Amino acid sequence: MKKHIFKSVLIVVINLALLSCPAAETEPLPRMYPTFSFEGSWEEIGKQTALRFRDTVILTGFVFENFIGINADTALSYYEEIEDIIPATIKEQMRGMALGLSEYWNISYANAWERTLIVNFGIDILNKNKYDPPDDGCTAFAFHSADGTFLCHNTDNSKSNLEMGSLIHYMPDNGDNAFISFFAPAFVGVSLAINDKGLALTYNVGGQNKNPAPGLPVLFKTREVMATSDNLTQAVDMFTDFLDEGHLYGYGTANFLLVDFNNATMARLQVCSDDIKVTYGRPLEGKEGVTCLAFTNDFDEDFSTRDPDNINESSLERYERLLEILPGFEKYDIRTCWEMLSDTAGGDPTDNTICRRGEKTITTLTNIFTASTAYYTVGPPCEYFTMYDEPMSLVLDHGVKPSISGTVTALGRPLDRARVILKSDSNQGVEQTTYTDSTGLYAFNNLVEGTYRLQVNKFFHLPAMMSVDYQTGEEKQVDIKLLF
Repeated sequence: MKKHIFKSVLIVVINLALLSCPAAETEPLPRMYPTFSFEGSWEEIGKQTALRFRDTVILTGFVFENFIGINADTALSYYEEIEDIIPATIKEQMRGMALGLSEYWNISYANAWERTLIVNFGIDILNKNKYDPPDDGCTAFAFHSADGTFLCHNTDNSKSNLEMGSLIHYMPDNGDNAFISFFAPAFVGVSLAINDKGLALTYNVGGQNKNPAPGLPVLFKTREVMATSDNLTQAVDMFTDFLDEGHLYGYGTANFLLVDFNNATMARLQVCSDDIKVTYGRPLEGKEGVTCLAFTNDFDEDFSTRDPDNINESSLERYERLLEILPGFEKYDIRTCWEMLSDTAGGDPTDNTICRRGEKTITTLTNIFTASTAYYTVGPPCEYFTMYDEPMSLVLDHGVKPSISGTVTALGRPLDRARVILKSDSNQGVEQTTYTDSTGLYAFNNLVEGTYRLQVNKFFHLPAMMSVDYQTGEEKQVDIKLLF
């Protein structure tokens, strides 16, 4: 079984290496993210996540351990040091992930638990007692006007991360809020999300940590906020009360932007291990009725002074460009959001433009949250809209809906763990893979209209392929029978 795991990891590592190579100009960006809905207890949600993304979780742990040097002993020691301040439901979710990995890969629970800890504490351990200006980074802004309230964000990351994200609708059954999250599924933390109470947040890597210390990873706190906060006041209080109670956040810093769509309020939270600065939305000068907030990665000088030897030039240039273009619009609506997020300062995208494509870093995901809809594009939006007519969107009241789903059987019996690949014949950039569950069920959710090919395979079984025409709004049942 260890050989089986290593082979799968090796395949994904090779794919990552290929993804990191410069793409040809004609190569399309991904049209959309794989979209899933997980419900039940937090432990069940964690298990469902691990079973659906079993390769991703194992791969991420493999990279942290073998390429970055964060081993199981280090991760376990960090977990034990801060275990008492980790919210109970997050520990439940991680236990569920370990159960899912153990079940699928046929490894011991202890081994699966170590993999889960390496993944979820790796970034914080990596940031221990150091700060280097990141190659990646993000741009965030929000505004409220007569045309509505908008929370906007460009996620900038390495090119290899372009196709590593997912859209997941979490629906816990313990009374916690349901929420939609855009993030790599291997992590229990939350970085881009909106919950069913109308509270949304985005995450930027922050500046210099003034007094770095072991503590709660900041994205664990945002996961707790999404699950339990009903409004902006509660969310901000949760962040500040945690420090007031004598606890600490971890080594990783953050710039969070939160928006409450119920009352059009917004706040920026700059977070270090032992300190937080909260800034609320301000009127945009010369624009009556417009309130806004905008920032990139650096902290305010009065919160954490920049190290002159570690200047994040990209963050500074993107922030200056934000301040330059923000006052220049007649209307502050969703069209303005896309125009700002796609800005390249009149030239080609670079490492220092808002819409980025540099030597190492590109914009991997763009989000716009409104009171009713979560919009997104994959890859630099300045390029995405040259390939596709419109962004992807998820109407919040509708949630995640199956588009094409069914049961895979072999010799009349449900076939579990079969690989199901979906490719579009009519829409470029749409290719997804999922696996059947223990009942043989598979599903592809929230697809764009078009013609798709489904291919099913599992070792020792004869593959099958079929074509499916899908119309928007359909919930198409497509059962697939393998001869043996």
